[in-house]
Amino acid sequence: MTGKTNYIIYTWPWSEGSGGIIFMHHLAHELNQLGERALLWRTGPIVKLGPRGWLRYRLNREPMTTNPDLNTPVARRSDLTPESIIIYPERVPGNPLKGRNVVRWLLYKPGLRHPYEFGRDEMFFKAGEMADLPELTGGAPDLYLWKINPAYRNENRPDRKGVCYLVRKGEAKPRIPETEAADAIQVDGMQHQQMNEVFNRCHTFYSYDEATMYSQFAAIAGCTSVVVPGLFASREEWAAQHPNGRYGVAYGTAPSELEHARATAPLMIRDMQAREAEGIDTVRNFVGLTRQRFGSGK
Repeated sequence: MTGKTNYIIYTWPWSEGSGGIIFMHHLAHELNQLGERALLWRTGPIVKLGPRGWLRYRLNREPMTTNPDLNTPVARRSDLTPESIIIYPERVPGNPLKGRNVVRWLLYKPGLRHPYEFGRDEMFFKAGEMADLPELTGGAPDLYLWKINPAYRNENRPDRKGVCYLVRKGEAKPRIPETEAADAIQVDGMQHQQMNEVFNRCHTFYSYDEATMYSQFAAIAGCTSVVVPGLFASREEWAAQHPNGRYGVAYGTAPSELEHARATAPLMIRDMQAREAEGIDTVRNFVGLTRQRFGSGK
């Protein structure tokens, strides 16, 4: 690689409620920590807009906010060069920056919620087996940065009662009776501190989204954490695609699943700590593979 080479990550403003955005901002940070040069590029619209749509977009566009605790500089136009390696998430169609060195980071399974449009010569990485399309990628290498959010802790309250739930990417699933109770608390859109308070107040958390870290955060806070099934036929199939779910989370409401979630919660925390360290190794591997593909290295 030449001295001009950098990584440009095409993403949205920082949001502590979006796992995909957290991953992308943390990737820029970890690349910079490893001595690479990585910058964020504010996304444009990912659907076609007419003149009025463009006007509304320009008037309502959020500023490119970043996390002050991370090393994530924002790219300028002059930072985009022919040598730049552009990293797009799966839901961004095409190649908006017209880069010649394109990485597609599969953060969620393409086509499951959003249509996708990839180029012919893109390099693929996946955030987990659930996000991969092996028939297209040939089996993408791992690239993940799971983090334990320090906002979550178990306050060991003796008076837990009621349930809470999250919908997010599970909006198409039929609702189960437990979350239809009048006192069930929906946590979608809450800040982390608010969620931690609710998790410590309730005895059970249900997630209609099968691939969210909030299932693990709820377990850390002492909730019995349950994923509402739908995408997979069994726990084994689900956990094979979503390794963070091996411990501390029930797949469905069978008594054996609930007992598994409660009994293995301590194992889940240790497993997540190990996966934090593994994530940095996946970034190092990412650097090596992209150097090999797009240049000769430093």
